Amino acid sequence: MTRLAAWFAACAALSPLAAAASSDETYVRLAFAHPHPPQIVMADERALAADVNAARAARGLAPLVVDEELSRFALQVAERMARLHYFGHTDPDGVTFRDRLRASGIRYQFAAENLAYDQDEHDANVALLHSPGHYANIVDPHPHRLGVAVVAAGDGELFFVEEFAD
Repeated sequence: MTRLAAWFAACAALSPLAAAASSDETYVRLAFAHPHPPQIVMADERALAADVNAARAARGLAPLVVDEELSRFALQVAERMARLHYFGHTDPDGVTFRDRLRASGIRYQFAAENLAYDQDEHDANVALLHSPGHYANIVDPHPHRLGVAVVAAGDGELFFVEEFAD
């Protein structure tokens, strides 16, 4: 499989009700090599949350609390990408991160989203940590809550979603 790591998507961050993401964000259409119905990968979700908090600890920052509401939101994003065979902060219908967040009813003053499409959790995490925009979201002092989801759409074809909010 061609590595489509975290750098594939630009990070989206929202400050108090203002979008920082570009208005020309697009998505990438995907064709899975070994497709199967979307499956949640809970072990990778736990590992991803632990890796986020390890990166924060290395910078002297407090760990983020895994939040059920944000994790459900992340799962909806990952499952939608898997089901519709796309990757990006904006879906094929033009619905953006900001649109989804607003519709969810999640309360926030700061929110950000990291996405990765990769073959395993370790490689996805490394890619996110080496992407300046994604790394900035991980070590930003504003969020206190984290939502994570990992969904497999095929063998070695995984969607990783990190949602951050204050």
